[in-house]
Amino acid sequence: MPNIGANQIWSLTNLNNPVRVAWRKTNGSQAQLVAAAGNVVYLFVPAAAEYTLASTADVGTQVLSLAVGLQSQFIVVGAADRLIVFGIQEGGMLARVLETEPELGAFFVDLAIADIDGDGREEVIAASEGKEALYIYRQPQAATLELLAIRILPGPSQKVAVLDRGSGNLPLIMAAYKNNSTSGLLTLLFTERGFVEGPAEPNLPASVMSLTTGRLRGPNAEEGAWGGGDGALHLVAVNDHLNNILASNNLGSFVPALTTGKIGGESRETLVAGSPGGFLFGFKAPVVRAAPDWAVGVGRPISSLDLGSAGLLGIGTSDGSAQVWQLTTTGDPNSIHVVSPGETLYTLALRYQTTVGAIARLNKLTDTDLIYPGQILTIP
Repeated sequence: MPNIGANQIWSLTNLNNPVRVAWRKTNGSQAQLVAAAGNVVYLFVPAAAEYTLASTADVGTQVLSLAVGLQSQFIVVGAADRLIVFGIQEGGMLARVLETEPELGAFFVDLAIADIDGDGREEVIAASEGKEALYIYRQPQAATLELLAIRILPGPSQKVAVLDRGSGNLPLIMAAYKNNSTSGLLTLLFTERGFVEGPAEPNLPASVMSLTTGRLRGPNAEEGAWGGGDGALHLVAVNDHLNNILASNNLGSFVPALTTGKIGGESRETLVAGSPGGFLFGFKAPVVRAAPDWAVGVGRPISSLDLGSAGLLGIGTSDGSAQVWQLTTTGDPNSIHVVSPGETLYTLALRYQTTVGAIARLNKLTDTDLIYPGQILTIP
């Protein structure tokens, strides 16, 4: 197991509600931390070794979901009947710039922002629990959000994420919905005829509590990961079907928060899960083991995570705290690699700056010409 350096560099308590967090990228400086709790959105900016409160905005209604995007400039919150968008004025103050038309009873419980149609502009995908649907909004102009489509789901919407398929393909929308006591998972692809349903799995083994995507098995395309009400993390590959390729060990009573990104000192992505017991669990790509690569206690029940650049992890807790941690790894002598089609021990030795013989000895390979796609190798 690698050594993990996890240092809390900032914390704010007494926000009095479960906290959602997201990073907002800025040009030429460290990212800003956005948090939402109750009816209020907070903007924190880096200052010396901590973060200071730059601005707050009262939404006027409970914030159900939070995302940052639309060219990284805007903060989008989901409420009971609409989406509300905030920008940053000169001087760093939050300003309410637009909102969508009311959708009574929608309850927008989750948001994803990505360019799903390949036009170079990002869309907002909003998961509506009350209407059992996804609402997709586009931004034809800087100060507008226009409803592009509504996609009805088989049950109340829970979570939504966007999966990059690589190789110039348009991304997939991945959505989780309630299905009796568990959940279903489906994918949607934008086409000239509108949104077409892709691979789906209507009967997952547990209810979906969190959902994310990342390059978790290889560099060419992303996989999905969902945290379950069974306390496990589940990894899903998307091709002609949704393939459940890994279920983790039990991480707690349920898994309310997931995020992916690169932590300090790593060239590969790490999948980070948060538990209501106050623990972070890290799974390094390629994720091939049920046990986490590392675990860290943060002392508070985790409800939201966002891993930004340079290994900065934003944490929101269910008891009203916002935190920033710095994550780094050291002392991991070996790597895990999942063989892709066309790879040989020679190409792997070049990639990892080692030798064919060293890889063969570590993996007890008698024939250095025989490796196969999907094989798991330990790389010195």
